Amino acid sequence: MNRTTPYRRLLTAALCFTLPLATVACNNAAQEEELVVGEVSAFLSTSEESGDIGADAVADASTEALTSMSAEDVDTATEPTTDEPGICDFSARRQEVLQKYDANQDGSLNRTELKALKDDLAAQTGSPRFLRAGMRVRHWAFWRVRWAFDENGDKALSTEERTALVDAMEARCERLRQQALEKYDTNKDGTLDEAERQAARQALRTAWEQKRQALLAEYDTNGNGILELTERAQLREDRLAAARARRQAVLEQYDTNKDGRLSPEEALPLRQELQRRIIEGQGAH
Repeated sequence: MNRTTPYRRLLTAALCFTLPLATVACNNAAQEEELVVGEVSAFLSTSEESGDIGADAVADASTEALTSMSAEDVDTATEPTTDEPGICDFSARRQEVLQKYDANQDGSLNRTELKALKDDLAAQTGSPRFLRAGMRVRHWAFWRVRWAFDENGDKALSTEERTALVDAMEARCERLRQQALEKYDTNKDGTLDEAERQAARQALRTAWEQKRQALLAEYDTNGNGILELTERAQLREDRLAAARARRQAVLEQYDTNKDGRLSPEEALPLRQELQRRIIEGQGAH
């Protein structure tokens, strides 16, 4: 297989450069690969965070969606991930995804490999290959990000909207990386060495643990140091109530004709505001 790969690559390149229609097809295939890999990288970056990214993207969320969203947020706040927290690195996530799905190791994803990646992204269930062991999966956090970039409100991202989402999440990652450099690059060499990275990781773990302890102080009614089923249920109910209140507040601000829903035109300013917050790194931790 390895001996035929260079030949196949050369043949594909020759077709792309000599046939106009093939060039279009090749460009489209390359763009689709770039976008899908970028979307998965954005999903991974979102799952690495523990904050409320895109929290106001609840204007048209159903009660069922709000319930699932609240449950996910409770899990994120109370259950430690075994994945090592780190500094956002979008290019590393891209490379990680490619390595896991590029079965023939030719440096790109063929139709079969790309389909496998698309299926995993669409399902986000089971154990997709793009997830690292111990990584927390945050479906609804990424749903909120996608909602923010669905500018026409058709519940499907166009090529332009997907491109904007990937670019924004990459910009967010770079913003968060720069913030980490400002805080932890003690020798000011523009990079984080292992000791500095460890300090950053420890700070993330400490911040998460402080939030968990605050929740325990409020909801651990029997004082045994864990949230039991009834205590977690109360926390979920409170989070759901807060999400409903947030949805109502968003409607009051953006529902200009007061019909109880946001039209695509009414939702657009909210989506654009969320895009700005995402790019600026708000709601990360």
